[in-house]
Amino acid sequence: MNFQLKSKSRYLSGRAVRNAALLLLAFTTASCQKNPFQVTESNCPAVSVVSNLGSFTRFNGAGRNTEDVAFNATITGVVVDCTQGDEIDMEVTFAIVARRGSAMSEDSAILPYFLILMRDNHLITVKKIYETTIRFKAGSDRAAVRETVIQRFESSDPARRYDYELLIGFQLTPDEVIYNALR
Repeated sequence: MNFQLKSKSRYLSGRAVRNAALLLLAFTTASCQKNPFQVTESNCPAVSVVSNLGSFTRFNGAGRNTEDVAFNATITGVVVDCTQGDEIDMEVTFAIVARRGSAMSEDSAILPYFLILMRDNHLITVKKIYETTIRFKAGSDRAAVRETVIQRFESSDPARRYDYELLIGFQLTPDEVIYNALR
């Protein structure tokens, strides 16, 4: 005995799928009154936190165990406001969040961080180092501070040859860099 199962489902051909997608896109575009394919030219640099330098652990003393941790800190919540005109004005706001470890004896710590303007993914054009103080309230093991840095750049031709990126990270000691790389 030979059985054949027949399905009543109908598969759409590639052309039908494409036409349905275009029709859906047309309705979506018409309802929003915006062009989803509109290209906006921007001279504003991209902004990102350097992966191995966006968080770190500071120890109290030479030990590297959990009981030796003074605090852990992380850069988070980066928000960029960029305006273009004769010059490019960027306001970069971010939070530094810290968690106190058992080896921290003070209520505050100074955290150095940097902003680097990188050109073409490999050339450091400008590097500025800043400091902020994070303060732990009595009885709290968490603290945060919000930083705002304003950068002004000369505007360049929209068809410029270079791509720029603004990088943010903690300015770490050599030992802290090694610890971050190995964790």
